[in-house]
Amino acid sequence: MQLLDSLDLPGGIVVHSKGVARVAAEAARLVAAAGLPVDVRLVEVAALLHDIDKLETRQGGGIHGQVAAERLATMGFEELMAPVASHPVTCLLDDRCFPRGWPSVIVAVADRHVAQAFMTIDERFDDMKLRHPEYAAGLDAARRPAHALEAELCEAAGLQADDVVERLRAAWQAGA
Repeated sequence: MQLLDSLDLPGGIVVHSKGVARVAAEAARLVAAAGLPVDVRLVEVAALLHDIDKLETRQGGGIHGQVAAERLATMGFEELMAPVASHPVTCLLDDRCFPRGWPSVIVAVADRHVAQAFMTIDERFDDMKLRHPEYAAGLDAARRPAHALEAELCEAAGLQADDVVERLRAAWQAGA
């Protein structure tokens, strides 16, 4: 939190990042409770810091996710690189940065559920398309892999998708 607060990011990015962290931590707890090895704290911290490059990359200063991952690595947080670098929606369409491993999968899924409020994956994609119609085709193509990652998470947790989404929504609401 100290690092996030020190970056003087706009309130919307901070609200989003804190929400993604709550949702990702709950998803990681579900996976861990099913007996799979996942570092819940690492997932939560990666989710909290996943958008620290947003202002810079919006202004053409590099590739979103990559810039944040590299910045975190120079600060000594190499373990956060993979989940931060692979969270952008564009990575769902790029085998070179597609989310692999539980921390990366969980942060990507959590980010697909949180804007300024909790949403289903489809609501989130529809919202992104409204705000960025220039990316509609890519967003439509990324929808299927986003659902596949969520299905992977549900299978690992041994829960139905509706149950997982409600648990994630509750985690969002706990801090909203």
